[in-house]
Amino acid sequence: MATTNGAPTSLVGKTFDCLFGQFVPRLTVLSPTELRVQATIGATKIDEVVQSSLTGVRPGLFIMSWTEQGGNFVVQVQDHENQIVHNYARLADGQQFCAQGTIQPVTTA
Repeated sequence: MATTNGAPTSLVGKTFDCLFGQFVPRLTVLSPTELRVQATIGATKIDEVVQSSLTGVRPGLFIMSWTEQGGNFVVQVQDHENQIVHNYARLADGQQFCAQGTIQPVTTA
């Protein structure tokens, strides 16, 4: 796995899947303030570029948040060193989605 330092720019250009069981969103960090989110939830497909906030806590550990066009607000704590992601979301309908999963880097050929 490629290592990432604590600067938010170290994630720019990287794509990774967040494995939460059946739900596997794919995130591509376009810049420290822009994120591409791709996911399928039942019959709903999400593929959008959103404004995001990305903060480096320490090498390999980041906090990322964004609001999707449908109104879901998501905060993640991403530990790229240990490949763990904690997801905290307030869905547009008021429900919460909290989960812990695995980060799987996506490499392009």
